Amino acid sequence: ATLNAVLRYLGKVNSTIHCKDKEPTLCASELAKFIKRKFGAVKVVQVGFQPRMVESLAGQFSLRVLDLDPDNIGREKFGVLIEGPEATERAIQWADLLLITGTTLVNNTIGQFSDRKPVIFYGTTIAGAAYLMGWPRFCAYGN
Repeated sequence: ATLNAVLRYLGKVNSTIHCKDKEPTLCASELAKFIKRKFGAVKVVQVGFQPRMVESLAGQFSLRVLDLDPDNIGREKFGVLIEGPEATERAIQWADLLLITGTTLVNNTIGQFSDRKPVIFYGTTIAGAAYLMGWPRFCAYGN
């Protein structure tokens, strides 16, 4: 949070405050368009269950979702089975594109995803780090 605040103050990053209300749905729609435009019809692994993104992507891509929340793991959401961390390696091998929550930076799981496949990070948490590291980040409606 401190890194994001400093880089925002310096004018280096934006979208460091979570979107709300209708914005997550709008963001998810923009994300699907962005992926299609940049990557085509790819197999996507989303790391971190974000409901509106899963809802939007599930109808347009082959999609797998990994999550750490035991309340989500093993459940089907929007026609997609939410898988736990034990499925990570198989999911990465299957994927053409990794869509990764910035929270992986905070929970120290980011290393298992870097440099394996094309990556897009999403969300506000990783704004500052993505800027400094040159990582691609998508956050269409953060404030």
